[in-house]
Amino acid sequence: MNQPHLLRIISLIVLATFLFTSCAPLPPPGTALTDEQRREAQQQCIARYSVAGAVGGALVGALLGGSGSRGVGAAIGAMAGGALAFALAYGHCMSLYSDLRSYPVAGAQETATRIGYNPSQGNLLKIEDFYLNPNGVAPGGKVQMGGSYYVMAPEGTREIKIVETRSLELLDASNNEWKKLGSVDQEIVSAIGTRRAEGHFDMPQELAEGTYRITLKVSGNGLEDSRTQNLTVKKGLAMGPSTTPSSGQSPSQYTQTAYVPGQKTVEPMAKRQVAVIKPAMLSVKKEPSVTAPNVAIVKQFDLFDVIGSKKIKNELWHHIDLKDGKSGWVLDKDISLKD
Repeated sequence: MNQPHLLRIISLIVLATFLFTSCAPLPPPGTALTDEQRREAQQQCIARYSVAGAVGGALVGALLGGSGSRGVGAAIGAMAGGALAFALAYGHCMSLYSDLRSYPVAGAQETATRIGYNPSQGNLLKIEDFYLNPNGVAPGGKVQMGGSYYVMAPEGTREIKIVETRSLELLDASNNEWKKLGSVDQEIVSAIGTRRAEGHFDMPQELAEGTYRITLKVSGNGLEDSRTQNLTVKKGLAMGPSTTPSSGQSPSQYTQTAYVPGQKTVEPMAKRQVAVIKPAMLSVKKEPSVTAPNVAIVKQFDLFDVIGSKKIKNELWHHIDLKDGKSGWVLDKDISLKD
């Protein structure tokens, strides 16, 4: 087949793909969907961008192939394009496979006291922590993510427009470079203070094994900050989040349990709560007892996730995560709880 004829055929395929991708628009990010509607939208989106990637690979392969091997070049290009096409399609369709929501956990005064903020510092925007659970997942599994950040401004400013961005990249092992697959922006109006962000990624069964990285970025008032965590996708790894916090991870999305000494089974808590420290300084105990050894000293307005509770001799104790791989116990009277 001569070159002009082959390129004409490929051009027609590209045109058909363009027409295919131009019809039946996908739901905008944030649209409320039933599970069935979401699955249909995911399939439609993946098919749309996968076809475009494979056709683009075929076109490139044909153009780069020698004069006597245009057809072979097109076939090879289509296969190579198809191999990467699904990952790129997944990046384009991220809003249908992931979500992110944030909510306030501490006001302006609490946050200012906790971080030592002075109005002379002007506008501040900082991510304090960001985690993935798990850090390694099998294709077809689910990854939870979460973190916290604060927004501060001089007196007189009550709210700031913030853009929260979640993005996904894939490590190209052939040249050891990161390839951006996609990102999703969402704009919110944030009160001054501390916010908690939580969400998840569904990893399709067809997603290629490899090293990925997920980034959380927040921007507003001319400032931005970001945190990144690597994610391994490999067959045989976990299919979903762990129920036991591991070092360096926040437990906000883990199954929360009540402390039961001497028992392996635990009682799930109804919902996640955040403990806000009330005294100027507070000793965190190794066990739920005032005579137990101290494991840490925390300050007023520090925030910790509650991972369990236990009532002993009419005193209610809360098990808190210390965000450094450790945990400890505090009395109910020394903290205030926020959902």
